[in-house]
Amino acid sequence: MRLIHLSDLHFGTQEGDIVDELSQAISDASPDFIIVSGDFTQVASSKEFVLAKRFIEALPAPVFSVPGNHDIPRYGFGERFFNPYRRYKKYIHDELCPTFINDQVVVAGINSARRILPHWNWANGAISQQQLQYIQNVYKKHDPDHLKRRICVFHHPIQRALNSPMNTVVFGARKALECLNTLQVDLVLTGHVHHASITTLGDVDHTTIYLSASTALSSRLREQENGFNVISLHPEGIEIEVFAHDGKTFELKNNYAQRIGNK
Repeated sequence: MRLIHLSDLHFGTQEGDIVDELSQAISDASPDFIIVSGDFTQVASSKEFVLAKRFIEALPAPVFSVPGNHDIPRYGFGERFFNPYRRYKKYIHDELCPTFINDQVVVAGINSARRILPHWNWANGAISQQQLQYIQNVYKKHDPDHLKRRICVFHHPIQRALNSPMNTVVFGARKALECLNTLQVDLVLTGHVHHASITTLGDVDHTTIYLSASTALSSRLREQENGFNVISLHPEGIEIEVFAHDGKTFELKNNYAQRIGNK
């Protein structure tokens, strides 16, 4: 199974022909499934969401997504506090914590964005005990014998992304790391930091890959080019290819392979 991992599209900040160039690169990769780990928009305006909707509707494979902190309205505190995901649900998807199951994978999504946090920076994230219980139920119900690849998706990284240009506070991160390790999740997909990185965590029994993606489209770069990840799931493990924008096209920059048992 071949997946594409996009994050931080930030429609409203794209420049030049990069949207068409990204669409072409995705088409060339021939994915079976596309995962977007949040931040479709910059300020969560209807105009930005319309652009994001048109983009994902034209993609060549089914799309799975979770919201990011920029998908909550920046302006208009009434909507932010009382109906923060109205536009996301209208234009992108009506579920904030979706699931996808087939004969090869179980994908569970968590909404780590919050309308308000006990922190000065509301761009940070949180994962609740209720959300951890939700993913436990998903994996136990749909993959009780752990025969499929387990993938979890949320916006904010809970691991320290290698060489990340920014620190991220995620309330509940420690418990989330423990839960994902206990559940033997194979792959965790995040964004937020606009920085592609691969981190492996685990013990002698199991390794979990934490994969962050760069911003796919935004001109607001953080020490790294625009990019996306291509993930190939094999019986013997997982292969990851990191693509980066060279000014005209998206080209393969790095690849990584991790053996994670037979499934």
